[in-house]
Formats: sequence, structure tokens, C-alpha cells
Amino acid sequence: MEFWLGGALGEGGALIWTAPSWQIGLSISLAVIAWLAALLTGRGRGGLRVIELIAWALALVVLTVALCEPVWLEDSGRTEEGKVVVLIDRSASMDVREEGVSRSASVDGILSTVQGTVGTSVEVFSFSDDVQAGVPAAYDGQGTNIGVALAAVADRYLGQDLRGIVLISDGIDRGALRKDLAEVGEDVSAAVAIAPELPGPLTVYQVGSAERLHDEAITEVVTGGFAFLRTPFTLTARLRGTPGDTLPVTLSREGRLVDTRDVTLGEDGSGEVNFQVTPTAVGRFAWELAIPVDPADAVPGNNTYPVVIRVVRDRTRVLQVSGSPSYDQKFLRLFLKEDPSVDLVSFFILRTREDFGAGWNADELSLIAFPYQRLFNEELETFDLVVLQNFNYAPYFEYEAMALLENIASYVRDGGALVMTGGDRSFDLGRYGNTPISSILPVRLGVSNKMASEEPFQPQLTAAGRNHPITRIVLERDGDADAWDTLPNMDGFNFTGGLVPGSAVLLEHPTAREASGERVPILAVREVEEGRVMSLAVDASWRWSFSEAAEGRGNQVYLRFWKNALRWLVADPEDRRVVVVPSRENVLMGSEVRLTVKVRDAGYGPVEGKTAKGVVVMPDGTEAPFEVISGPTGEAATTFTPTMQGAHRVRVQTGAAAAERGETVFAVSARDPELLDIVPDGKFLSRLAEAYGPQGRFFGPGDDGQPLLNDGAERNVPEKREVALASAPLISLWFGLFASLAWWVRRRAGGR
Repeated sequence: MEFWLGGALGEGGALIWTAPSWQIGLSISLAVIAWLAALLTGRGRGGLRVIELIAWALALVVLTVALCEPVWLEDSGRTEEGKVVVLIDRSASMDVREEGVSRSASVDGILSTVQGTVGTSVEVFSFSDDVQAGVPAAYDGQGTNIGVALAAVADRYLGQDLRGIVLISDGIDRGALRKDLAEVGEDVSAAVAIAPELPGPLTVYQVGSAERLHDEAITEVVTGGFAFLRTPFTLTARLRGTPGDTLPVTLSREGRLVDTRDVTLGEDGSGEVNFQVTPTAVGRFAWELAIPVDPADAVPGNNTYPVVIRVVRDRTRVLQVSGSPSYDQKFLRLFLKEDPSVDLVSFFILRTREDFGAGWNADELSLIAFPYQRLFNEELETFDLVVLQNFNYAPYFEYEAMALLENIASYVRDGGALVMTGGDRSFDLGRYGNTPISSILPVRLGVSNKMASEEPFQPQLTAAGRNHPITRIVLERDGDADAWDTLPNMDGFNFTGGLVPGSAVLLEHPTAREASGERVPILAVREVEEGRVMSLAVDASWRWSFSEAAEGRGNQVYLRFWKNALRWLVADPEDRRVVVVPSRENVLMGSEVRLTVKVRDAGYGPVEGKTAKGVVVMPDGTEAPFEVISGPTGEAATTFTPTMQGAHRVRVQTGAAAAERGETVFAVSARDPELLDIVPDGKFLSRLAEAYGPQGRFFGPGDDGQPLLNDGAERNVPEKREVALASAPLISLWFGLFASLAWWVRRRAGGR
């Protein structure tokens, strides 16, 4: 019977139809149509006609059943010996070399021992922060988690008994299991509660030995994250190596050696060294600490430690020089003095050489002599900002006046900041035309006819002023123009010769015009090479403090204006018109870093369609050029993948002027996070095995003992058995029999 059915039909099976629903429906429909055709086209009556129709019906039923593809399905299974599961640590620390040999080299020998001993099916998995089937193709995993790997085995073989579980690792676990077992110490019951429940005995093989490991490393550098300008800060390097060894530690900044210190390691092989550094400029700077690389060093990549430190201003040092007492001088001095972030040095009501010419003795004068030579020769570089407030230099600069003014101009070009406010001793009234100061101001000097006006007026915000951070005096971006229109009038202004190219006018006179026809600039700014300059052609900004004070809301407009001005004038390199910003300051070698370029005009509005050409300067001096075009927001981005460690400086420019250039730095490290701790932890692996009691076994490095097995472990292997009835000989036999009978009867009745 098995032959005719295509196979044996066991008990407990089920008949299923495997054809798609449309095929089943179509088969039934065609069978009905065929039978009706036989009914309508047949001849004769009586018994033969009935036999013919029954025979056709049975033949069509058999054919329909075959087209519906019936299958007899039986669930069965068999019992086999339990499996052995092998977990191999594929983390990067497994590739560390000890005495010239990689730890992972011993994995094959252990695996051969296990397979030779077990004599049954072995399933191999590798793990780091996840679990993958098969022997590791490479040992480069990150975030090793033994607890997760063991739990994954328990989940995968839930409901089964395993003959054994084998763990091959150096014990450098980055997960919670290692930490938790260390915290419970010798408490066995707590360790048992922590260890994952497993479906079989556990055998742990340790690879790697601390005794054979030779590694000298800088394990950590403590910087505090940022430093203050002109304030010493400490870089602390922590080292690891052979106890008693003396290691020379070098500190360099972007390839230039700064200092070297020798450190003798303690009995535990650790040491520490401090470097004190005083930054002289704001911005991002890359520092690197390094120790020599021994030929036998297991991980040469951790012998250097690059870091990027951002230098900021703790306090802004301001020099305020006023030519006469005034409300403007008083208000500005009070603002600067009360700001805790400002270190103010202020001079006003100055003593001149005419005081001596009038016959007064030095001890008869209450004013101290103005130390102008010391200030503008020796101490100028110690200030972040110089404010010349209605100050005429001529009566006070008795000697070397042009040289001192040139010092101020050079100070600005090198990165300093200058403010000149209006008054009867300022701009052309202060005789600054044709002096070095005139070369750095945002407005031209040299007006010879009318130099000032005492007509009251209301300054108007320009298009550039709507974008510039200095004139942003309200929180709502579009409300600045209305706010400026409500401020009190100014009671006069200084005429100038118009705007210098590359400068921006933020406030202008509503009606008065220069000889060129342009409106008189009242508030103008300019970036001069590395420095910044602001000119304010009035001496009554103090009146702005009354706009909100009259309404009982304080003097916020005045404070916001000068705070904004102070912030912009002494801003760090990331607040320039052309800026490049890395997505990360400290980058792992081979990881992609995104470089975003921001382009703004002199008024700090976004510039669209501007081509910015840049270059990434690598530690060996080679350059990787790039080019981007700014979008509607003035921004563009590119990516760079570093291939060497050390400081990478990025320079970008949209033109030849200093204001059209920007730069930054990021540090690239070959320090694989997985290799920060490379000392094998046999104690952890041993305690892990002990947590399973008699169901756990531990073998140290070099020990190839046999794994612990549960020979009574069995597993049920489920199987499904199918018998395809559609192709059974009996189906063909029945169809042929019924179809032949129907045809024979039809011919006897005279049909065709």
C-alpha cells in the first residue's frame, strides 16, 4: 500500500492542502464546468447515462484533488546527545601580543582539544558586545560583555540540556558581570545569584598572561576640559609599565616640544607626572603627551595621548583711557567695573606736560602721571581690549607719539581689540588722521571742514545691523529695528570720511551724509587681520540707559549693547566671519569627522554661494585639500577620515583678507578604547567558574585540560515527515480507471 500512496501514512498525521487558494478554487470551477459539459453533450438515457456521469464525476474529483496538492504531514523527532557550545572572545584585546605571540593564537589549540574530547556536535560562537555564529574572522570587537554572551546561550537553547559550555577569553570584560563579581568579593552565595543560569556545565579557558605582558602606556590625561587665558593650568599624565622603570614623558603642542619630565614607576607599575602650561591665546589647541615605544611593547598605540584643550577668557582685561570726565565715561566705567568677568584698568582726568609748564611741582598735583609709555610699550599685550573714549593723545604722549600709536595698531592686527568713541577729542578732532590708528579704524579720517555736529538725532539700524550680534538688543530677532527707534536721541556726532572697504555700518545717521553721498556711519565695525575694531561716533551712549529706566525696567538696552560689543570684540576664533568647526575634538583614527564651514559677511549675515577652499594639515605636514560652497544658511560641510594620529589643523578661506580665513584643530588618537585595559583578568574568570560550583571548571593560560561535560544531556531533534499524495500512483490509477470507464460508456451510447 505504501507504493500506491507514495509513502507510509503514519498515525497522528494530518492532511493539508499545499496549493494556493486561487489554484484550488480554479480547479474546482473547471471540474464543475467539465462535468456540466459532459452532461449537456452526452447521448442516451437510462443506466448507461447515469454510469457515465458518475464515472466523469469521480475522474474529475480525483483530478481536482491532485491539482490541490494534498500532503500527509507527520510531526516526529529523535533523541540525540546534547550539544557542546563554545564561546570565543573576539575583542581587540585578544589580539594583544605577549612575547611576540598574539593571545588569539592559543584559541585554535583549545578548540582542537575541545573538539577532540567531545566527540559530538560542537557549535562555535564568537562574542564581544554581541554574539555571532562561527569562529572569529578577526579579533577587533569592542565592548566585550561576557554576561550578555552567556545569557544569549541560555536563551538560544532554552528548554534544552547542553552537554557543556566552553568560554575562551582573556577575562577583560567591559560589562557588568566582572564588576558585580568583584563587588561581592568572597561571598559565594552572592556570586551564584549574579552568575547567569546556564543549561549545562561551564568550562573557562583563560588566554593571555600578565607575567608575559610588556606594556608601557599613558593610561589617562587629566586636563579639566578647558583652560583660561594667561592663567597656568596643569596637565596630569598617568602611566603604567614595569615597576621601578623610569620613563621620559614629553609634552608637545602640535608637533613642537614644550617640556620633558622623567617618571619612576612605583611598585604597582603606575606613575604620574604634572606639566604646568600658561596659554597665551584663546581658541582650540592640541597637546600631546608621549613616552618612548619599546620594541616589545604590546600596544604601541597607547604610548601617546593627544588631547584638544579649549582656551577661554576667565576675565577680560580692559584698558579704558578717557580724555575728560563725562557721563559717557562714568557710565562705561561703572558698567565695566561691575562686570565680574572684566578686569578694568581705567585712566581719566589725565595730567599733561602743560601742568608742569604752569609752574606746579609734582607734589602739588593730586593726579598721578599717566604711565603711557609703560602701558603702550610694555603692558599693551596683557590687555584684551583698549577703549579710547574721547581721548586726544597729543597732550599726553610727550615722547614717541607715532611709535606708541603704531604699537596700538600692531596690537590690533595681532589679535587685540580697540574701541574709539566720539566727542570733541576724538576722531579728526583728536588729530588721529594720518596716524597709525587711522589705518585700522572702520571709518576714514581726514575731514578738514566740519568735523562734528551738535544737532540731536536718532540713529537708525542698517541691514547689516539687523544681523550683527552687537546690535541685537532684544530677544526677538525681528524686533531690533523697532527697539532702536524708541531710544533717546543722541546730542551730536563726529563726521568721518565714510566707511573703509571691508567694514560694516550697524547704525547710521538718518539724514546727514558724507561727501560721497553715503549716510554718516555712527556705529561701525571692522576686522583688521586677527583683531577687531569698533567706532562709535557719539559720546552719549549713556542716554540709552534711560529708555527702559523711564518705564521702570532698568537700563537693559545700554547693558546689552556694551555686553554684546565686549563679547564680539574679544571673541574667540569660533566667532569669526569664517569659521570651521569639527564634529569632534578628539577622534579615533579611522573614524569619520565632519567639518562644518560657516561663512558670514562683515555684518555677520549668512553668505550663500561662497566658495571656501580648505586644507587639513596632518601631523607629518602633508595636506588634504577640500572645497565647499556655502548654502542658504551660509554653511557647508565635508567629511575627513584621518589615517594617522596626532594634531590635525584645519584651515579654510574664502578670500585673501584675514577676516576671510578661519582655522581649528582636532586630535586623532590610535588609542583603541578596547585596549585601554589589556591585563588579563584570570581572577575574574576563576571566580566566574567557581560561581557554578561543581558545574564550573577553570583552566589558566597554557593549561589544555579537558572540558567539563554532562554525558547524560540529551536533546530532542524535531522532524517533519511529508508524503505528497498528488504524485501517488493510486491517484493516477484512479483517474485513469474512472476516465476510461466514462469514455467507454459514452462510446457504447453512441457519443464521442
